Amino acid sequence: MSVFPFTEHDGLCECAEKAEFDAMMSSGGFSNIPSSIPNIKSIKDVKYLGIVKDGENLKAHYYIGASWFIKDKCAFVVKPKVEVDYIKLFMTALEMNSENEAAYFSNYYYIDFEKPAIKTDALDNVITPLLILHYISLLKHLVSKGLKKGYVVREENLQSKIRGRILLQRHLTKNVFAKREDRVFCRFQEFTEDIPENRILKKALSFSVRFINQLLGFKSHLQELTPHLSMIGSAFENVSEDVTIAQVAKVNAGKIFRHYESAIKVAKLILRHFDYSIDKASDETQEVRPFCIDMPRLYEMYVLSLLRKAYGDQIQFQVKGSHKTQVDYIKKSDNEKLIIDAKYKPQYNEGNRGILDDIREISGYARDKKILDALGWKPEDECAKGNYFPKCLIIYPDSSTRFKWEKGDDSAEKDEEKITEMIGDFPKEKILSEASHYKKIPGFEDFYKIAVPLPMK
Repeated sequence: MSVFPFTEHDGLCECAEKAEFDAMMSSGGFSNIPSSIPNIKSIKDVKYLGIVKDGENLKAHYYIGASWFIKDKCAFVVKPKVEVDYIKLFMTALEMNSENEAAYFSNYYYIDFEKPAIKTDALDNVITPLLILHYISLLKHLVSKGLKKGYVVREENLQSKIRGRILLQRHLTKNVFAKREDRVFCRFQEFTEDIPENRILKKALSFSVRFINQLLGFKSHLQELTPHLSMIGSAFENVSEDVTIAQVAKVNAGKIFRHYESAIKVAKLILRHFDYSIDKASDETQEVRPFCIDMPRLYEMYVLSLLRKAYGDQIQFQVKGSHKTQVDYIKKSDNEKLIIDAKYKPQYNEGNRGILDDIREISGYARDKKILDALGWKPEDECAKGNYFPKCLIIYPDSSTRFKWEKGDDSAEKDEEKITEMIGDFPKEKILSEASHYKKIPGFEDFYKIAVPLPMK
């Protein structure tokens, strides 16, 4: 089996399979790979991790993961450009106050359990932490609403009481013939939290806790999860984790309990990921199921979490406009009204190459009546102040490990400790304040960009 490693938005990495790759290119072995990414409705529809033809070569897009090209024979792997601390990235991206936003995250990764695993150590076990942390965030929202209850059938040898129906044959065998006259063997219904749905959630929680405990020695910031795990564990205290594979397949959340839907979906993914065996949670394996992560959307969620930390309810997410348009964020406050879009384009750190299309897109948002209404933009009042349209901001990742401040001393670079503190450290009230590190985009009125670095290893 051959595995061809790529770097996101780049070509093939140097690898032992280079000669085999070149031979397949020259013989037309990759002829069914398209020259551009088709429009997709779901990440499940992404083929070959978004790898496309680029002249006489192949080039990856901004999806990372592993995918079969020819099952059991040839696979693609796409790695991130920089050494991202995925644990920190996932933890920050999933710190959502809204259940809808936590559920929204599940649209931007996919694991294909119908295909065999791919042997590769190039991805440093990216997908497992993503699954586990997403699940913990969903459970946090779920238990805050309380576990759902339901009726379950129990059979029990009760002492000095009768519930439901007496099972005569078993009562005779266990009690009458054994001269235990104070007992009655009964079948009855009980309204309880110990129902199949909650048992599946509890079982997946056990896998998650075991996996997290193994990582605690290597990732100290996982300690932040301890109080959440304690709260979730307490909520499931009266729930058993005794559940069969057949029950896992049958259980669904039901229309009445919609807040269970995402949690049960991810719980099933976790159980399948570990093959329903708690021992697998500790296995170190160099095999991964085919999976795909949409890095631009992951970055979008990461930025949302940082903006919400800084500005709370002033930030609105995925604001709908006219003709099915949708802007990533708006900031609405008395002293600042901003149209904000996150673009996972590290090249903006070096200049403005290719930025024109993004400016056109965001300019449309700034003129969309629905978005302007959501922003509280009153044209007459704003025009009197000399503001004809809202200010627009592009947020992009800093691709370097050092962060250059644009204001003040342009050549100054902060040390590594300071950089860590600066990630997502927005000014208290206004993003575009004199103290912030934004850059004005030359040639355009009221257009700015600001770098929010990804957490690095």
